[in-house]
Amino acid sequence: MSLGQPLESMGELTLLAETGAPHGTIYELIEKSGFFSGLDRDEIEMLAVWVKAYSAPMGTLILREGDEQANLCIIVKGQINIFKEASANEHLKIAEVRAGDSIGEMGVVDGYPLSATAVASTDSIVLFISRPDFEHLLQKNSNLGVKILLKIAKIISLRLRHTTKRLAVLLATKGK
Repeated sequence: MSLGQPLESMGELTLLAETGAPHGTIYELIEKSGFFSGLDRDEIEMLAVWVKAYSAPMGTLILREGDEQANLCIIVKGQINIFKEASANEHLKIAEVRAGDSIGEMGVVDGYPLSATAVASTDSIVLFISRPDFEHLLQKNSNLGVKILLKIAKIISLRLRHTTKRLAVLLATKGK
């Protein structure tokens, strides 16, 4: 999908619960996300210390390509469209993610600017863990950090496999 203009946010992220808030809300959203399904109760309570929850109305810009600030973003509810900048005035829709999926993993792992833009295509709820908070989590609880890193590694690996397959199909059809 191509958009004829630069992407602009039509809504704002609204903080629902943040680090240091009573953990009931964050805990429930972490459990509901499904992303952290392999964690036990104690690990979810430890993780809740580092997580912020946001409401994202339809049209809200969640992550912007090129931003330096990296966040692991877990979709708890809703759907998010992912766009790649083709030119200053054109963005191509390259994917959509749903509840239980994540975005922003690469920036949290490698520290480079974000590689794509994410916009809520429905009213959504998302969880954020910033790169600095994730690094603190790794220092404070390396076992939990490693579990999350393995989950991220699997996601990145699956996406690379999918992208490689799509590239092979594209190259095969282009060569015909």
